[in-house]
Amino acid sequence: MEIIRISSRQNDLVKFALKLSNPKYRKKEKLALIEGKKSIDAVVESNMNFKYLFIKEDNPLKNLKNIENLVFVNDEILKKISTTKTPTDAVGIIEEVAYNRDVFLNLDKIALIDSIKDAGNLGTIIRSAVAFGVDGIVLFGDCVDLYNPKVIRASAQNMFKIPFIVEKDINFIKKLKKEKTLVSMVVDSKNNFLNYKFPKSFIIAFGCEANGLSEEIVSLSDEKLTILTENNVESLNLAISASIAFALIKINSSSF
Repeated sequence: MEIIRISSRQNDLVKFALKLSNPKYRKKEKLALIEGKKSIDAVVESNMNFKYLFIKEDNPLKNLKNIENLVFVNDEILKKISTTKTPTDAVGIIEEVAYNRDVFLNLDKIALIDSIKDAGNLGTIIRSAVAFGVDGIVLFGDCVDLYNPKVIRASAQNMFKIPFIVEKDINFIKKLKKEKTLVSMVVDSKNNFLNYKFPKSFIIAFGCEANGLSEEIVSLSDEKLTILTENNVESLNLAISASIAFALIKINSSSF
């Protein structure tokens, strides 16, 4: 472990951390910002390493073992590099987690999220997927950055507990569904979700907030289901729909 002390907000390492707030730069570097003790703890529990950990010298996190560079800073610098409005006591930089997409060929319970744009919704979906035993998540199409700080916070530190891949190739989805049933959640089907018995191995697909599932996913569907509502409620929030679906599958399906 290397120990670095920084007192100036103009330090190059501080500027580097600030750049990681930009999704394009973050993706180029394949790094992500992790903020706050709970998120830091989640990284530790997942046996991941910190390339950098920014804390004050009196923070007990300095005793962690999985740190490449321990950076002691003041409150002013922590505030500058943090993306939250409220003060944070720690900011870490980690490498992206890279899962081999072929791992997903052997998973039974997969959630496919198509072109999701809202970071809070994605984080909530991840949290619910972990809570109700989904095996993996595929982000298909043009999705919000998985490592957006809002996604990490909304996942309640659960995003490191489940495999995920970002995929734009429809041919991989075709390959994935050869041994699995693709169930698409839509708003206009007469097939009630509550009446469907999920098989042992399946993909359950949800579309983006504004436009729903893309036609290329719908056209591959083996089943199209709707969570029917009452009192003229046309549709539910995406994250709520996914959470309800995950919970009901766990309760009602012998595949769990």
